[in-house]
Amino acid sequence: MTMRSRLIVLVIAAFAIGLVIGAAAAPALMAPPKGVKKRLPKEIPIGALLALTGHLSSFAKRHEAAARMAIKDINEYVKRLGYDVKFKLYVEDTKCSDEEALAKIQALAAKGIKVVLGPLASSEVKAIKSFADSNRIVVISHSSTSPALAIPGDFIFRFVPTDEFQGRALAKYMVSRGFKKVAVIYRGDPWGDLLFESFKKNFEELGGVVKGVRYDPHAKELSAEVRRLSDIVKEFGTGPETAVLLISFEDDGLAVIKAAEEDPVLSTVPWVGTDGTAGSLKLAKEAGEFLVKVGGLPSTIFNPTLSPKQKAFAERFKREYGEAPDSYCFTIYDAAWVAALTILEVSEYNPELIAKALPEVASRYFGVSGWTLLNEAGDRAGGDYIIMKLAKVGDKYEWVEEAIYVYSADAIQPLGG
Repeated sequence: MTMRSRLIVLVIAAFAIGLVIGAAAAPALMAPPKGVKKRLPKEIPIGALLALTGHLSSFAKRHEAAARMAIKDINEYVKRLGYDVKFKLYVEDTKCSDEEALAKIQALAAKGIKVVLGPLASSEVKAIKSFADSNRIVVISHSSTSPALAIPGDFIFRFVPTDEFQGRALAKYMVSRGFKKVAVIYRGDPWGDLLFESFKKNFEELGGVVKGVRYDPHAKELSAEVRRLSDIVKEFGTGPETAVLLISFEDDGLAVIKAAEEDPVLSTVPWVGTDGTAGSLKLAKEAGEFLVKVGGLPSTIFNPTLSPKQKAFAERFKREYGEAPDSYCFTIYDAAWVAALTILEVSEYNPELIAKALPEVASRYFGVSGWTLLNEAGDRAGGDYIIMKLAKVGDKYEWVEEAIYVYSADAIQPLGG
């Protein structure tokens, strides 16, 4: 049996367990003896580093809502178990800044917080890694995907696959669309650099040609980089075999798009995006017309396993928050649950014990994002990718699902409708 076949079998088994457990409940947990329970503080703090302002703010606000839903559900669960403890979420705004991320994890550490959800960006995770490792702070990012941070034995865990998977999904999607030449404009940071490399490697292996333009994500003006991108497209030709790939976050992506709107070449070829743009409300609101004109910016993002638990969570999230959840709402919800279950299982707020036990607890958990199995580096062991694109729905621009990259089949499957 191949690794992929084993993965499918195990996912099905975990899925069956998940159905029995129900939509919001966690895996069965034996209540420890009273003497063991006393080692837990009455208030168990969980930190969250979220870019509530800055380049990823429309995503982070949804992620905060999902994390708060998780803490509420966890507290209801421990109450049913008879635990005299309560989890509390402490949220800090990183502003999508490396410096702010470091300052905010230091602020959480000063409060005695040893388990932290987030941050969103791989550059932020990189900025806090040394501090987290040296101060024994367990960090569980729900959205960081840079392969450079896949390091076994550290205090960093990630509930999404690395961009080795997303690069493959992007390449397969481009081929499925008939593209053979792709001009890429990408964010120059640990995430953008390695996602570009992963895509380039995979697309070239499939017979395609790639040329890229790297930009400084802190630059105020990107017209020179956009002109270089236009020159590459001219060189490739504007026929049906050419496309543009945008590897960006929200605000810097908008800067690229606004400059491209004025370019007669870049507005004549299809544009594709990534998880940095998939589901962005800012892009829908401020650049929807242009993006629909260039094909809707179909963007890849990790796809939670379809299950009754996922459906129930999505319906509840939309009902309570007023928006549909993005993929990383599911992963932060599950990250909070696995963190809490690990703390309860080791029966101490001890980061070294938590870090040792967390992969085992994750391997037994089937949540709203699916099976949370981690690999030897503490990252999610694999998964599918949904491709979402902008479409005009009535008088609004909304994200709709177009296709899915199925990891086990290494293939793109279109979605009906």
